[in-house]
Amino acid sequence: MFDTEQLQQLFRYACALTANEQSAYDLLQDAVERCLRKPPNKPSSLLGYTRSIIRNQFIDTGRHQQRFPHDELDTDQTPINIDIRSLEDILIDEKELEDIWQLLEPIDREIMFLWAVEEYSVNEISTQLEIPRGTILSRIHRLRKRLKQHKHALSTGECL
Repeated sequence: MFDTEQLQQLFRYACALTANEQSAYDLLQDAVERCLRKPPNKPSSLLGYTRSIIRNQFIDTGRHQQRFPHDELDTDQTPINIDIRSLEDILIDEKELEDIWQLLEPIDREIMFLWAVEEYSVNEISTQLEIPRGTILSRIHRLRKRLKQHKHALSTGECL
């Protein structure tokens, strides 16, 4: 039904929405299960159909968490000891990206993912998300501006 590249693409999409690898795995698994139970009418629309399942499940989960909040029990905060300098730089950049990603709203993460990672055009994003093209353009502009401000603040040591 899905090849490896398609699963990777769907996983990246789920990660963009959730900003959490475990939640992304859960979303992807739920979506694939639903596709197996009820496949789309047109096999050519499998990725779009699965992406909409992921998005709808993400929204439903967010609504559920707002109604029934809970605390995470993840207490594994063991430090990682790395001696290789280049690997350390990569981890710092990854941590910086993770921090920035957490600052974004889910809709902004979704737009940024589709635009920057999947390289969709603004028109394609607008059609897929059913949001006016101008709104997508202004969100991308504000996101780029916010990311530049965050990068500047990090380089000067300012707090946002």
